[in-house]
Amino acid sequence: MEVIVNDILGWISNHPHLAGAAVFLIAFLESLAIVGLAMPGWLLLVGVGTLIGGGTLNFWLMSLSCFLGAASGQIVSYWFGYHFQDKVHHWGWIQRHQKMLHSAEDFFQRHGFAGVLVGQFIGPIRAVIALIAGVLDMPPKKFITAIIIATLIWAPVYLMPGVVLGAALTFEKTQVGVLVGSLTIMAICLWLLGRFAIDHHHAKKHHTTLPLKRHINSLLALGVFSSVIVFLVISSYGSLMMQLGYKIWHLII
Repeated sequence: MEVIVNDILGWISNHPHLAGAAVFLIAFLESLAIVGLAMPGWLLLVGVGTLIGGGTLNFWLMSLSCFLGAASGQIVSYWFGYHFQDKVHHWGWIQRHQKMLHSAEDFFQRHGFAGVLVGQFIGPIRAVIALIAGVLDMPPKKFITAIIIATLIWAPVYLMPGVVLGAALTFEKTQVGVLVGSLTIMAICLWLLGRFAIDHHHAKKHHTTLPLKRHINSLLALGVFSSVIVFLVISSYGSLMMQLGYKIWHLII
């Protein structure tokens, strides 16, 4: 798999004028029902982001290609679900993933429109959420609105880790590790806090409460996030982070 990923990224690097088409295809297959599970889409898009960070590709052009590919893949998946309904459960290549389908159905029934938005950012669910939305008769206009919003956000966000890595490679190896590690920890903490906020809102709406463990975990995430910020402020890595941010800013504007 690693060899395939490297070969594809090497081809994109050598043919930047065709990179948009390649990224569209990667994002399309990554978002296609079930097919996305077999795609090393995350690795490929991180690699594309690294090429952006190194100045080989344009950020917004790749983001547009990624958005169009992802939205197209999800809409095709939705159409299959909407057209064939429960028949999809009997297709051989889908029957092997029944547990995932049932989890996605439960997720969609609990969150609806928000489930399509959030599901785009959750690996296994992303591969089936559009199919399930179609099977469960989500109105087409409502689905298309949700998936366009979701993929518009998802495309640049999914490329950004690679952009950061590509831009950071100009620093020393140790500095790269600390900077990328700090950003990764902060991103994970923000993701955990975001999930907590969404689940808390959902629980409040249905007059229920989240387990105490979820509240403790959110406080821990906030504490870790704050600790990383303090570390960056009081250490020399704060100025390096500013340099990295300045470089990334110029890559994306």
